[in-house]
Amino acid sequence: MNTGQQVTLTITIDESVALQLAQFAKRSTLDTFAQFVEPHLPRAEAEERAYQMQAGVTAVAKALADAGFAPR
Repeated sequence: MNTGQQVTLTITIDESVALQLAQFAKRSTLDTFAQFVEPHLPRAEAEERAYQMQAGVTAVAKALADAGFAPR
């Protein structure tokens, strides 16, 4: 369900939370997200949703990096 519309998020979180979220984003793989897709979905749809989750976390990771939280 990609509507093509962009969403802007503004959040305030503790620095320690930001660092751990950045660590999670860095270590997450497509398999990480595939685990959380509804098991009844057809393979193609499940795969698309996992990619969408990954894209969302990648966007958050970029915002964290821009804010100075980019684990190496």
